[in-house]
Amino acid sequence: MSHEPTDSAVVQSGHAVRFDWGIEGLRALGTDCAVLVVVDVLSFATSVDVATGAGAHVLPLPHHDERARDAAEAAGAVLAGSRDTGGYSLSPSTLDQLPGGTLVGLASPNGANLCSEASELGAVVFTGCLRNAGAVAAAAGAAARNGPLGVVAAGERRGNEAIRFAVEDLLGAGAIISALSNGLGPCSVEAGTAARSYRSTTDLRRAIRYCDSGRELVSRGYDEDVELAARTDASTTAPRLRAGVFSHR
Repeated sequence: MSHEPTDSAVVQSGHAVRFDWGIEGLRALGTDCAVLVVVDVLSFATSVDVATGAGAHVLPLPHHDERARDAAEAAGAVLAGSRDTGGYSLSPSTLDQLPGGTLVGLASPNGANLCSEASELGAVVFTGCLRNAGAVAAAAGAAARNGPLGVVAAGERRGNEAIRFAVEDLLGAGAIISALSNGLGPCSVEAGTAARSYRSTTDLRRAIRYCDSGRELVSRGYDEDVELAARTDASTTAPRLRAGVFSHR
């Protein structure tokens, strides 16, 4: 997929670790970064972590409509439903008992959409969250082989589809960048600021619970999902997209 050329100043050139937001940020970093890490803490990346940690595989689906159903059926995947329908869903707590080897389709307008776009750019794609920040940083850093690596916070959507700043994704990205910056090379100002935001947050669990996205999920009765998402480095998975599917290995 081709896009308009991006000015090198906007893609944080000269830095090994870079950071941006949303689909346009991903496209900008994708012009120069062969490895991209998509962060969507509440809930796509956390759901992928839990599912792949159980030995399942995840088919990311950017649409939650008939297109998702058709794509899942064509791939032989079990399509996860909405949170309120019961069964497997984008709720991470419904995925930890997936049978090993199951292919599950997860529809998400943010995280899954960015991962699909990143793969079309020809990048090596990981998805990461707080739970697997260290593991994803290690795997993504090895894949980058000292080349530039981009970390992209998915953010949330407003009613008019405009991107909304999401604290949870800033902190998830910052956790991954903090681990990456230990040996990969210099961070851009943007990446360094995300890392410092994470390191300066003294009560991460509270921040995830009381940010807008966390409060919304808690108000709908999904406290367990928020608690799962806030457990930093509780997992050793490093979900990588291969042939359109996320697996732990």
